[in-house]
Amino acid sequence: MRSKKIIIFLIILFVVSSAYLFFVDSRDSDFNIGKDWWVVYFVSPKDDSLTFAIENHSNRNNFHWEIIDGKNKISERDIEVEKGATWTSDVQVNVSDKKITVQVSDGTEKKEIYKFTGLGLEF
Repeated sequence: MRSKKIIIFLIILFVVSSAYLFFVDSRDSDFNIGKDWWVVYFVSPKDDSLTFAIENHSNRNNFHWEIIDGKNKISERDIEVEKGATWTSDVQVNVSDKKITVQVSDGTEKKEIYKFTGLGLEF
């Protein structure tokens, strides 16, 4: 009788522990729950395309981006990206054979990505 109570107790303990761990894991796996971050990246980093994306998982929705060719600003725009959404650029610009910088700011934080175009490099 005593061993039966121990087995039932261990089964209940296992079920409760498993349910708790499942809940914690599903909550931590969601990019938007309790998190505050955003990222900018090139959609196709290996080719000469300048198409980039802004993925937002923060409480700030307003972004300003600029494309800089060397020291010359060739394009800029203000956009709104809702939390949990991804915005992809549709910018078509002519650039010279040099380093291209994409700067994105949300008003408090600024991030940059770089690409060297027209150099014929293959990775």
